[in-house]
Amino acid sequence: MSIAAVASAWLVGAQSSVDNDSYHPHAAFAFVRTGERTPILRNNTQRLTALGANQMYTLGQNFRTRYVAGDKPSAFGVQHITGLSTDILNNDQIWVQTRDVPYLVSSAQAFMQGLYPPHGIANGTGDVTGILADGTSVDYPLNGYQYATIRAASPEDPNSIYISGDQNCPMAQQAALTYFTTDEFEQTRIANKELYKSLKLDWFEGNMKPFNLEYINALEIADYISYQYTHNSSIHDIFTNDTDYTGAYDKLRYLADEEAWHLYGNTSAYPTDAGNQAIGGKTLAASILDTFSLRIANPDNVLDSAPPSYPLTFYFGEQDAMMSLTTLMSLDSKTPYFKSIPPYASAMVFELFSRGSSAVFPSDTSDLWVRFSFHNGTDDDTQQLIQYPMFNDGPSTADMPWSEFENMMGVVAMKSIADWCTSCSSPSIFCSGVQGTDITVIVPSAQKKGGKDSVSPVVGGVIGAIVALVVAGLLFALAMLLGGIRFHRVHRPDHTNKKASLGGFKGSTKLASDPDLRLAGNGAPPAKGIVGAKKGHERVGSWELAQKEFGKDVGDASPRSSFDGIDAVAAGRLV
Repeated sequence: MSIAAVASAWLVGAQSSVDNDSYHPHAAFAFVRTGERTPILRNNTQRLTALGANQMYTLGQNFRTRYVAGDKPSAFGVQHITGLSTDILNNDQIWVQTRDVPYLVSSAQAFMQGLYPPHGIANGTGDVTGILADGTSVDYPLNGYQYATIRAASPEDPNSIYISGDQNCPMAQQAALTYFTTDEFEQTRIANKELYKSLKLDWFEGNMKPFNLEYINALEIADYISYQYTHNSSIHDIFTNDTDYTGAYDKLRYLADEEAWHLYGNTSAYPTDAGNQAIGGKTLAASILDTFSLRIANPDNVLDSAPPSYPLTFYFGEQDAMMSLTTLMSLDSKTPYFKSIPPYASAMVFELFSRGSSAVFPSDTSDLWVRFSFHNGTDDDTQQLIQYPMFNDGPSTADMPWSEFENMMGVVAMKSIADWCTSCSSPSIFCSGVQGTDITVIVPSAQKKGGKDSVSPVVGGVIGAIVALVVAGLLFALAMLLGGIRFHRVHRPDHTNKKASLGGFKGSTKLASDPDLRLAGNGAPPAKGIVGAKKGHERVGSWELAQKEFGKDVGDASPRSSFDGIDAVAAGRLV
């Protein structure tokens, strides 16, 4: 089930298609879900489809009309941000962040093509750097294509946690896997066993085994079937015309929604887990709060005197962070549709704005407000930006004063990278450089222009990690020199491949606590049921993780009352 916002009594309304002279946005933060991509279970690199690229391009056009330029009727309304460059992309005004996942980077690129389309010298709006000393001019390729700065964070980059905070977070995985031990999960699994058994294996192109067709794999199954439904005419016809599958397609999507909400949201269900399954929402909340705080501190974006601020900020990721944040903001308690997986190209939008006749940034923060809106994917017929009240407020108080927003969002936000490392018990390498410190890295600062050299918190964390390793190495070398410590090779009695011992840092076997690690060349999985190495977005609580912890027949017996299997995920061991 998609987020049918128009069905909720708690929505405030669509944004007006005409400019409101008394509404003045000063900054906008949007978290955008990727456009349509190939299925996660395919044993290759997931990529953005042509349909997905067009979804993102259209979304970029809508944001352009709202914030940058244009006065045509737009589904998003027209509320331009004063001072934004209208024709030539100014990368000092826009922050674009994602993970180093190919389809996410492609999504950001397609979106930016719509936000700032090509502009050449010929139409008088081209970049002046194209004018040469001899009087001639040259355009960028593709008729003036504009190159946006897109920051793609690797798993080793601290900024990756603000796109997907549950990655490399064992405690988030532990909290998510709790759902698979509940009576509710078992009842749902049994009730839908026949539905999943009715699915044809060849629909999954060799990427699923018979025992994988279970509710525990609802997310992966729905992801694959949705792709086939869109691109495979035979499968589309079966779900549309075959009476044996009447309602099956919608049911599969509904079950995926239900499982996803338990894995990424539902923070009230297990009061002892501190809401760790929603940790991706906590890190995202920190980014939003920090983005607006920097904008307030430096509204003119003076790069050489203060940390830069950005009128427009766009994050590109997946549904996990979006669902986590909506549950932390109590949106799912008032609007049940927020318990659903956001469709491709959906967007969560936060606007920092002021009211009145003047568009000047107010000097008094009491004149600043925050508005939250949601766009339900470019495949939705309405294509609107719908406003919702935050944190259990009613429709009449949908716009929240900045001071109240700062307080409410600050309660759920992750305070620092060090806090994330501690909360997650994360093995991430950058944690060794920030744990036990107050280093906070939310929005990285661009290099200051004309100012003194400085070290950003990100670089500081990396330097700290390197210094720690260097010091440890020197101490160990000193111990070898003075204490006579020596190494010798132990000859093993067996004749197996020596490379077998060179797996991950926990050995050659890929454990359930290592969702982003690959098996060593001859490493074997701890249990049956692994389809193959997954790339791109990895889901905690997926059938891969559950099968490896509980075995392929999980759920056939009554749910286990013990949490041994879950605890093993955090401990990095097998039961």
